[in-house]
Amino acid sequence: MDWKDQVLCVIEARARKRLGELAGEMVQAESKDKEDILAGIEIERWLADTCRDTRRQA
Repeated sequence: MDWKDQVLCVIEARARKRLGELAGEMVQAESKDKEDILAGIEIERWLADTCRDTRRQA
C-alpha cells in the first residue's frame, strides 16, 4: 500500500466515523436541525465512498 492509499484510508475512516456521529445526533435532533444533519450525512457518505472507490480503481 503506497502513501496515497494510506491517505485515502485515513480520510475514509474519518468520514465513516463522522457519519456514525451524525447518525447518532439525528436521533435526538430537533426537527429544524434534521435537514442540516442529513446534508452532513450525505457529504460524509459521498466522501467515504469516493475514497473507497478510488482505492479500488488504483
